[in-house]
Amino acid sequence: MKIGTTHKIMGLGLAVLFTGATAMSVRKRIRDKRTEILLGVITSKIGVGTTLLGAENAFDINYLNKLLQQVSFTVLVIKKEVATRYAKQIHSAWASWYQGGDNEAKVYAVFRKLQDKVQVAQVTKAYQNLYSENLIDVLKDRFSNSEIKEVLSIVAQLPNYRTTNA
Repeated sequence: MKIGTTHKIMGLGLAVLFTGATAMSVRKRIRDKRTEILLGVITSKIGVGTTLLGAENAFDINYLNKLLQQVSFTVLVIKKEVATRYAKQIHSAWASWYQGGDNEAKVYAVFRKLQDKVQVAQVTKAYQNLYSENLIDVLKDRFSNSEIKEVLSIVAQLPNYRTTNA
């Protein structure tokens, strides 16, 4: 091959790579914007006047500490080992497209096992400690809007906390 032909092929390859990278970046920005709108709608439906009641607040790793400042009862929690096990189960649900993609049902099943939003916060904290990533951000990156809505719907149905006095 001549050098000119090689340069043309390399240039064409670089153009294809640049176009693909740009398309992925635009797709991610669109997904982030849609997720932001979705979370805004869910927040408005749950109620503005309540504190710590939104499903998305359960993904705050400091949720339990904030709750303990507001509640005078003993709040039931799960053991750190159990929260870590759930975090690992969620993480094991992630797979590349060529491996069959993410296992959404497995993630939903973990959230359905949790009994209150305190446990969601504990699993979120365990996930953060294990993988140095915020669980809600990982869900946002991996899940579509309808899948995120399903997770938030599951969490929204959970009570905020349970106490030994109840």
